[in-house]
Amino acid sequence: MSAFAKYISLVFMALLLSLSAVGQQTKKEELRSRKIQLQDEIELANKILEEARQNRQATVTSLQTINQKLRIREELLRTIDREIELIEEEIEEQEDHIQSLRNEIDTLKAEYAEMIRQAYKSKSETGRLMFVLSSQNFAQAVRRVQYLRQYSSYRRQQVAAIEERQAELEHEIDMLSRQKEEKEGLRVQKESERNSILAERQEQQRAIVELQETEGSLESQISSKQAEANRLEEEIQKIIAEEIRKERARAQRKALEDRALSAGLVKGTDFNDRTSNSRLETLIAEARARATTPTPEPEPATSSFAMTPDVARLARNFEANKGNLPWPVERGIIVGRFGRQPHPANPTIKINNPHIEIGTQAGSEARAAFDGVVIRVIRIPGSPFTVIVQHGNYYTHYGNLSEVYVKEGEQITARQNLGRIYTDPVDSQTVLQFGLWQNDQLEDPLPWLSR
Repeated sequence: MSAFAKYISLVFMALLLSLSAVGQQTKKEELRSRKIQLQDEIELANKILEEARQNRQATVTSLQTINQKLRIREELLRTIDREIELIEEEIEEQEDHIQSLRNEIDTLKAEYAEMIRQAYKSKSETGRLMFVLSSQNFAQAVRRVQYLRQYSSYRRQQVAAIEERQAELEHEIDMLSRQKEEKEGLRVQKESERNSILAERQEQQRAIVELQETEGSLESQISSKQAEANRLEEEIQKIIAEEIRKERARAQRKALEDRALSAGLVKGTDFNDRTSNSRLETLIAEARARATTPTPEPEPATSSFAMTPDVARLARNFEANKGNLPWPVERGIIVGRFGRQPHPANPTIKINNPHIEIGTQAGSEARAAFDGVVIRVIRIPGSPFTVIVQHGNYYTHYGNLSEVYVKEGEQITARQNLGRIYTDPVDSQTVLQFGLWQNDQLEDPLPWLSR
């Protein structure tokens, strides 16, 4: 292989290694970022459980927190495994690169040694001066002088190339050593997480046993909590249905007034906001009967959820942000999932959550998941406050608030604080109920939230 071909081959290999390194570094950064998030969630879960331990008796919320912490730890374990896999891939590539550098250095050294031998041989047979003086003419002598200079320069380049590759080799060996140390550190962390999972599973079993020992009381609590959730859901459903009815009525009125205007009637003169729909229909019919040239009827109003352009734009923006909505608390973990599911303490009992439950620390505040308008602040007798926010034809509700900072009709922005979350004095748990509706249909809010 010629020197140029070898050079091109080495450049191509270096480019491939560089691209691979960039891709792997991006993956590693993503994994490290996710690992930090998971560790933060575990820390928060520990703080929530520490607050709950003020009440020495096991609670359902504590068990849900332990369950979620276990899920987080298992994901953390998978993340560490993936990090180890990436480092092992890097180590393998690094070792290949080191071997390639060693081979290249050996080749450069062999070439340099051959050059030294040839130079010595040339010196002993003719000498450099005789090599130049034996030229047939002046032009040839000049070319031979240039050749000797280039030859000397090439030898210096060979020395520089060997030194450069040697320095690169030492750097790569140092990097390899650090990668192996990082891999060993991750293995130690993985073992620590495994031990934590074992300890938390024992804690989980103790909580389940303790709750099952009070089964009669537990069933009563579950029944009471489910009834409260159902009452709240029914109340919210009525409020949303009323809002949809009002929107449809406004849309029908707007369509009727558009028809009146197209028939030649003048608002404020022929009719006004107090003119009933039936009277306006009569006025439109009379105006059309008097008209010499018939005018086309505007498109009838749709019977589906009707929105003004601004409200429709808000709904589209809300929908476009699915998977990226900010969490309704600054720091929190899911302790209760949406929908029908077995109870965490007694799988034979089925519960149906119309919202997700987010555990957080005492004193935390609920915040809006998106821009919108507060349509109602409600309070079921014996329960904390719930705030309902409209985002076009989407609605979010924020339940279990001890204090509310907003009022009905108020325009709010994403992440704006809506109220303080209630901390149960019995079990010291602080849990936000967060629900989502599209029109009058419940949805699981979790897929809408950012990871």
